[in-house]
Amino acid sequence: MKKVIILTRNIIIEQDFQNELQRLDYEVFVLKEFYDVDRPQYFEDILSLFDIVIFSETLTNQEFTEILPIVVEKELHYLRRTDEPVPTIDDNHCLSIDCSLTELREFLLMSDTREGQADSIAKGLMRQSEMKNQDLVLLYSSLNNIEKKIINALAEGGGKLISRDELCNKVWNNDVSKSRLVQMSTAVGNIRKKIAHAHIDNVRIITYWGNGYRLHDIPSGLIKEHIEEYSM
Repeated sequence: MKKVIILTRNIIIEQDFQNELQRLDYEVFVLKEFYDVDRPQYFEDILSLFDIVIFSETLTNQEFTEILPIVVEKELHYLRRTDEPVPTIDDNHCLSIDCSLTELREFLLMSDTREGQADSIAKGLMRQSEMKNQDLVLLYSSLNNIEKKIINALAEGGGKLISRDELCNKVWNNDVSKSRLVQMSTAVGNIRKKIAHAHIDNVRIITYWGNGYRLHDIPSGLIKEHIEEYSM
């Protein structure tokens, strides 16, 4: 069982997230106090007991920046929970605060690069590279017209963040309104469910709260290539 430590400033709000990790068979510990002046090595010793370090969104960017070098030096895998893109770190280390349980499971699988996990990751990538076309056909044929427009627009973005207004413009031809944005959020949720139902691993829509959406598509371009083929 892998061990996860969550670094936070508010233990209470981490309870739901902790429960999700435990449902995925992770042993989880939540820590609020990072430093002890009487035991300066205490924090580093604690970190050494874990496989994955998760920085809560309750930590400031300054706190994250100060602690990160310790984590990197120990060669621990880390994730930064966030509601917006973090330009200073790789996407593989950014975890959206509103991702589903399925997305969390797949994200942890794909991003865990610690020794001993390479084989399982390689198998996951091989599964994607050899994915049966019927899985994608099942997904695409299950989408309604609005959902198809959304995933098409995200696929054309090539993995880049697309703002909510921009995506709304693409789907409804420059008709942006509060009701349209609500409708879009509902459609994105439906697409996520259909991706899970089609058993398509490692493809997910990531939400950056208040900013927009990004299609995480591994291997890169998998959905886009299928859309082009399907549309011919």
